[in-house]
Amino acid sequence: MKKVLWFILLGLTACGPVTKEELDQKFAKIDERLNKLEERQRRLEEQNIKTETRVDNLAESLTKLRLEVERLKTGKDSTVSVRLPDESRKNTQVQQKPAESYQAEYDEAMNLYNQKQLNLAKEKFIEFIRKNPKTPLTDNAYFWLGTIFKDLGELDKAQAVWLTLVEKCKKGELPDCNKAPSVYLQLARLYELKGNQQKAEEFYENLIKDYPRSEEAEIAKRKLGK
Repeated sequence: MKKVLWFILLGLTACGPVTKEELDQKFAKIDERLNKLEERQRRLEEQNIKTETRVDNLAESLTKLRLEVERLKTGKDSTVSVRLPDESRKNTQVQQKPAESYQAEYDEAMNLYNQKQLNLAKEKFIEFIRKNPKTPLTDNAYFWLGTIFKDLGELDKAQAVWLTLVEKCKKGELPDCNKAPSVYLQLARLYELKGNQQKAEEFYENLIKDYPRSEEAEIAKRKLGK
């Protein structure tokens, strides 16, 4: 940038005689303005990061609220029945099992996770998915299982679990996919962590396309500068 400014100043000298002192003064003024602009840019970037962090926290809080609402719903009914959109033309049925049964199993796994007992929580979520492949909480179990693998530093396993959930949601194999937007966002971030920016942007784009009204889609838009 400074080299460009030097060329501009040298070009100005062609229009008339300019002493070295005058040239240095002009350069000093331009350099001062440049430093101020760079400082302003830095502050704006810091502000953007803080804003993004607040939005991320808000999205996580809303996710927890959705989970609590789902828990209240499943606690009311002994069985749950969900009809998929007509365009899916799938016959996936919600697992006919007393809600309080799989709810208790799910809560047990979540409690272990909240207590930072990651390996025990991991086994419980794996067991939950095996025993409860089609409940309104199965997608949540996939999400948290992938999160645990990520927390344990096993990124490839986290990726595999989350991609499994994405595929099942696309095929209409689960009665509820409320965690899908969060999984898209986590996958995009995971690919960024691995240095695969192209794949990360692909998941940001798919998140915006498939779940345009989600809080996660707003984060994706900012990531892509939209």
